[in-house]
Amino acid sequence: MDDEKFLKKEIQSLNRHLPKGRTSLAKLLKQKKPQIETRDGSTHRFKKEELKYLAELLPEKKHSKLRLPMIVRISPQLGRGAAKISGKLEQKILRKILDKKGEKNENELLIYRPEVRKIRQKLPTTTQYAFLISSRGGDPSGKIG
Repeated sequence: MDDEKFLKKEIQSLNRHLPKGRTSLAKLLKQKKPQIETRDGSTHRFKKEELKYLAELLPEKKHSKLRLPMIVRISPQLGRGAAKISGKLEQKILRKILDKKGEKNENELLIYRPEVRKIRQKLPTTTQYAFLISSRGGDPSGKIG
């Protein structure tokens, strides 16, 4: 097996905790025990309090548009301690939590280790790490929800 294939398999192994698909905040709020299935077949549970907190940060009409968990993308190409978040709603929420300004037309939000730590402390079940090796820092598998 060449180095690139080996590295790709290792990254896939690191990302097996990621969801098979993401679910809307609205749908999760209706579930008695909010959860999703992960790529390795296990169950990822969401804390109800965390979902309610997110619901307070967004107008109700946006609850069906926010898909969880939010993915924090980690890639060596971003630099040490840096992470990337995609999605307008995801960025809006994380900017509120971090009290961080930004351009409305930005496609991605770049955050650094102290901010990642703050986000993960505040949203431990509604955010997940994805590890990447692509030069673009894109999707670790080809599909995330």
